[in-house]
Amino acid sequence: MGKYFGTDGVRGVANKELTSNLAYKIGRFIGYFENGRKNKVLIARDTRLSGKQLADALGSGVTSSGSDVYDLGVSTTPSVSYLVQKHHFDFGVMISASHNPYYDNGIKIFNSKGEKLESQIEDLIEQYIDSLVDTIPLAVNENIGRYPECNELVDEYINFLVSKADKGYKGKVLIDCANGSSSALINKIVEKLGLNAVIVNAEPNGININDHCGSTHIELLKSELEKGVYDIAFAFDGDADRCLALDSKGNKVDGDAIMYLCGLNLKKHNKLAKDTIVLTVMSNIGLKIALKENNINMVEVSVGDKYVQAEMKKNKFTLGGEQSGHIIFLDDMNTGDGLLTMIKVLNVLKDEDESIDELIRELHIYPQMLKNMTVTNKEAILSHQGFIARINELSESLKGEGRILVRPSGTEPLIRVMCEAKTIEQCEAICDDLLNYISEII
Repeated sequence: MGKYFGTDGVRGVANKELTSNLAYKIGRFIGYFENGRKNKVLIARDTRLSGKQLADALGSGVTSSGSDVYDLGVSTTPSVSYLVQKHHFDFGVMISASHNPYYDNGIKIFNSKGEKLESQIEDLIEQYIDSLVDTIPLAVNENIGRYPECNELVDEYINFLVSKADKGYKGKVLIDCANGSSSALINKIVEKLGLNAVIVNAEPNGININDHCGSTHIELLKSELEKGVYDIAFAFDGDADRCLALDSKGNKVDGDAIMYLCGLNLKKHNKLAKDTIVLTVMSNIGLKIALKENNINMVEVSVGDKYVQAEMKKNKFTLGGEQSGHIIFLDDMNTGDGLLTMIKVLNVLKDEDESIDELIRELHIYPQMLKNMTVTNKEAILSHQGFIARINELSESLKGEGRILVRPSGTEPLIRVMCEAKTIEQCEAICDDLLNYISEII
């Protein structure tokens, strides 16, 4: 990770770590890169209060460097990736902090292939931001870039999603938009799919994005499902690149369960390339056991959808993703897309003609607990020899019937401690033990 760029772009509190000036400088660089050629840059945002401000600042930087900005308005992160590739934009930019609270925001940049920006270019941007001298000339006269709106491209993306659906699912669906990006698209999608759906948390006001709703707060959906009215529910995050589901009883169906469900169906139809799914180190040990029992191979990578995507592209795998709900169907898109994930799950339910609870009944998820601690120096904690020794000691105590994973957050000043064990009580005891150890050394 660099000074400004984390694992998923630049992120921070709006007008504190992430300022309009910083956005402007990023726009200046990508508007000029590379070799002074005029670029086309696609930009979108989620529903945060600071989104328009930061988008306009970045767009101003692009146009002042002599390139053109095409404004999608409020849309999803995956729509940017898809449209950049389809319409041959040089860069795509999404203003979003994903699942974070409204006061945070972020800048995610895609290259011309619709993939996360290369780290080498991120390094160059950081060098430019910190440069004492502005080496990029300002465009003047007719060379100043243009900044047209292009909301019609969102409809192209919606039509693409609908084209991936096997229409005809008859169950009743509950959809939670997290008061985020999907709020602007969901009504058209539901109508085109002919779903019997109820949509909630789709009235953004700038500060209610992810506020006790969406994929990070599924309590409301759980209580609704327990009433026995719905067959399935879906919850998106703020920029709709991830999706979680709940079954008819209100049980969470996370990214691991979705990959299991879709993986078995793809294998059944001989569409699971090399009978392999790409997972991250956060995937539950229960998923790994279930995949092995169904003769499905797995490749494990570091946390981050860009690592999943890189491994899938390298080996031409079909399916991969994260427990958090970033699922990539590489035959369709080169990035995780929550709306596409919803459609794929509904396709499987229609094809199998069974409920999701029945289809994943053989998947036994080990109890898992994830706890975070705020720290000022993540690297110092993770390299502390006493802390490393304590992790190893506790790992040995599990005797192969669980695991411990300690890692830094890529977007926040946090150490994340995860434990899987036979009981939730074991998980909590081990997490608390390690967090207490951290508190003693910071």
